[in-house]
Amino acid sequence: MTLEDFLAMPGIDERRLELIDGEVYEKMSPRWGHGRMALRIGQLLNDAGFASVEPRAVIRGSPDLRPSSPLPDVAYYRADPPADDEWMSRPPDVVVEILSIGQSRREMRTKIDLYRQFGVGSVWVVDLERREVEVYEGAARRTLAGQDVLESAFVPGLAITIGQLFAGPPARKSGA
Repeated sequence: MTLEDFLAMPGIDERRLELIDGEVYEKMSPRWGHGRMALRIGQLLNDAGFASVEPRAVIRGSPDLRPSSPLPDVAYYRADPPADDEWMSRPPDVVVEILSIGQSRREMRTKIDLYRQFGVGSVWVVDLERREVEVYEGAARRTLAGQDVLESAFVPGLAITIGQLFAGPPARKSGA
């Protein structure tokens, strides 16, 4: 599907549709823990610049990149974010994706590659089950857990341990 046809579809935002490498996908509805983590990371990033939860990216494409329109869980700009009525048409400094229950690593790998080709400086993949964060910057990939510190040259002043990031009220099991 072309980017123009996708963006003209009725209900793309209500149904949380994404165009990834020419294919249309419906983004999974987040569960409580996923939403809490997106909010927590968004607040941390907003303290250092401009963060938004699930903004639509519009990636026009290039010889190496097919047009796409993903919905990252969190996007962050150090300065000069898009206007309130705009989609993201230029790469943010950081994109955060939170693995949803049932979401495949292969699907996430495609999105990581897409964001990096788009020019995103730092891509973070938060794994709620493993309590880890994978950070992709340049050619490097780091997996952080426990007392490892999440920091990035793209987010001045951010320094939080992964344990602190995941800290908070204990998650409740359904039926509890």
